[in-house]
Amino acid sequence: GNMSLVLFLSGLVLLFGDVNGHGNMVWPPTWFDKQGHIGMKKGEACNGGVVLEDGRVAPSCMWFNNYTFIEGPETLEDSMKTYLNRPYGVDPFAKHPWRSPGAAHIFSPCGVAGGNPWGCPINDLRHGPCPGGGYSYGPYAEYYKFPGVLTTTWKRGSVVEAAWSIMANHGGGYSYRLCKLPPSGNKKSLTEQCFQKIPLKFASENQWIQYGNDKSTRINFKANYTDVGTTPRGSQWAKNPIPACNTVDGGFLQLDHDCHTGTQFPPPAPGLEGYGDNIFDPIDSNLQFSIGDYLQVPKDIPAGKYVLSWRWDCEQTPQVWATCANIKIV
Repeated sequence: GNMSLVLFLSGLVLLFGDVNGHGNMVWPPTWFDKQGHIGMKKGEACNGGVVLEDGRVAPSCMWFNNYTFIEGPETLEDSMKTYLNRPYGVDPFAKHPWRSPGAAHIFSPCGVAGGNPWGCPINDLRHGPCPGGGYSYGPYAEYYKFPGVLTTTWKRGSVVEAAWSIMANHGGGYSYRLCKLPPSGNKKSLTEQCFQKIPLKFASENQWIQYGNDKSTRINFKANYTDVGTTPRGSQWAKNPIPACNTVDGGFLQLDHDCHTGTQFPPPAPGLEGYGDNIFDPIDSNLQFSIGDYLQVPKDIPAGKYVLSWRWDCEQTPQVWATCANIKIV
């Protein structure tokens, strides 16, 4: 019946996750970016990360939370949706994380290498690749010792910039949050609950895209932010401004990068559309820019050491991508 169709479509959607990596924060310099060598360099968002002890590669765009769903009802406003397809009258995205921003359970607010820390499916003891991309039993970022991590200094009450990059456009949206490190600096205290205590507000009504470090390429455009139906209550989330192609696969199964039949919603500026990596060109994303926001550092936040978490709740896939960075607030 209807349920088996939903399950079939969900299985189909998992195929679209089967790419080499899907997205990550690139600015401020992240844990994955040794000595900050990569930052916003054009086309290099994936090139940070580490090789794990067992020889598996964990590039910066491969730290996430796979196969996670919302348990309660959808709470997202319709205008914030990014995948609008209803094949056979069924909504294959209804239980995916973005439909209730911040509500889906995640293993790690900083990402898990391969996205499936407890096996795929959960409790399967084989160490291997997973359907929908990623692999099983990778480490949690907050338990891993990354080399050469930089710390970015932010002033209380100031406006700062943060940016991320898309490899595969699963739509959805994202939020930036802070968690204060204990005096010991022990990263194991970096729980999702801690990050939910300090969700950051966006400081402008504009977002931007930029190619590499060249500010002359920056394009500002009006953002879509919401604090309706979000977790924690009142937290502000941004809609991913780049529309995928208007098919269920978003453009993943196309021969080229053009959206021949149109996009899920109007692009914010000409050419800012598409899927990124596709099945015929899994390495070269056509989305070679960073997506940036202006963030407000709270005026009354205590000075000290913090970690910033970027959390991207996908709509096309049951995934939450996450990246962390060290911040010092003065």
